[in-house]
Amino acid sequence: MTKEDGAPPIEQALEWLACRNGGAMSIAERRAFDAWLATGPENAAAYAEAEALWASLDWSEALNSDSLQRASSAVLPLERPVKQRAPSLRLSRRGFAALAAGLGAAALTPLAVTLAADNRRRFVTEVGEIRHLALADGSRVSLGGQSRLTTRIGDGVRKLRLDGGEAYFDVARDESRVFTVIGEGLKAEALGTIFEVRLTDLGPEVFVEEGRVRVTEMATGRQLIAAAGEWASLRDGVLTKGVITSATVAPWRRQRFSFIDQPLAEVVGELNRYYRPGIRIITPELRQRKVTAAFTIEQIPQALESLAQEMNGRLVRRSGPNGEIEIVLKS
Repeated sequence: MTKEDGAPPIEQALEWLACRNGGAMSIAERRAFDAWLATGPENAAAYAEAEALWASLDWSEALNSDSLQRASSAVLPLERPVKQRAPSLRLSRRGFAALAAGLGAAALTPLAVTLAADNRRRFVTEVGEIRHLALADGSRVSLGGQSRLTTRIGDGVRKLRLDGGEAYFDVARDESRVFTVIGEGLKAEALGTIFEVRLTDLGPEVFVEEGRVRVTEMATGRQLIAAAGEWASLRDGVLTKGVITSATVAPWRRQRFSFIDQPLAEVVGELNRYYRPGIRIITPELRQRKVTAAFTIEQIPQALESLAQEMNGRLVRRSGPNGEIEIVLKS
């Protein structure tokens, strides 16, 4: 993908969005995109704005293939509420900008654009994918790898459901609408704050970076308040909280991992959201071994080798197209 030097961040964001929605990106394109995104907060904000714009659209079921072929620009939304998907077509920055400029019209010809019913949106990320979203209420969300999030933002309501993975919320303050996130029997509520919700094999967790979050165990109604620098979790039906460091809150947003005395099984569960070959612990004795480590996404293979050696284990790469890594004790 090429982009014009000196173009405003929003124009560059539109071109990157077109590139990502137009088909599988090459390794070089993905690295270039990640580098552009990390250049400055204005790029991340511009991409979130462009992505949120497209996420709010849904193709009309009345469209037929002839109309799509005649259209000069079109891409798929992030997720459709219907089973049948229209063909994926690459969209240029100029074409996307032209479409965005026409959103105020009652209808577009030959493409009709409608909002999804009841203001619900669904976002899904793949292994290793991190998305930055801007919601209609002004809040911003970062969605981690292999995650699923449904949002409903409208008059008097701000409800989100995390069905898998992890999400970081920078909540716009609104006294009239509580910002509610539900995931695996746990509910987190705030008016305006910054926190992360993470679903793990051991249970849901909430990490608060700023402000205060009310955390509720939905089965019993038990509640606690987690303030900035605190962590709440629901495990085996028990709601507890503890103290955290700032590095603990969504380090994956910076393409980093930070683990402090966490079981290897939990570490592997997190890494599998970002490491496509996949990791599996073969020896049960290793699952509860505690891990303290910090590394980047690109350093996962080296980190696994170091962890295995430290635990008197070894790595075995399975044969096959995926090349999954297995961690076993040395014999």
